[in-house]
Amino acid sequence: MPKQAQVKEDALVAQAFDADKHEDLARAIEKLSPDQAAFFLAKLEAAIKKRKIQITGYLVAMVIWLLGMFFALMWYGTHDGFVGWVFLMPFGLVGLVLFGFGKWADAVGRAAEAVPPPAAAGAAPSEKTPS
Repeated sequence: MPKQAQVKEDALVAQAFDADKHEDLARAIEKLSPDQAAFFLAKLEAAIKKRKIQITGYLVAMVIWLLGMFFALMWYGTHDGFVGWVFLMPFGLVGLVLFGFGKWADAVGRAAEAVPPPAAAGAAPSEKTPS
């Protein structure tokens, strides 16, 4: 399976997450045409959604790890014999949660890349004339 390229944020979108650059970003947005501003807004919304999904994934993974370790300790204390494997289960669940949320966040980030830029959106397809 070919390795998929990592989706990188636009430089202007990245400035939205830096509090020191908000004023520069506001001046840059004021200079955009309505189509360009709408395109930028779509990219910014996708970047914000992606980060919210990632943060939610981290929090869910942390809660699952805490609950998993609690149940692992409970299982370890109530069963005889070798049950050390039970301490690996919370980490496996955390890995699955982080993987799932990561795939979901990447899909949201790629959705913004699918939106054509304003210059390409209004362009008519090239017509070929038979020779």
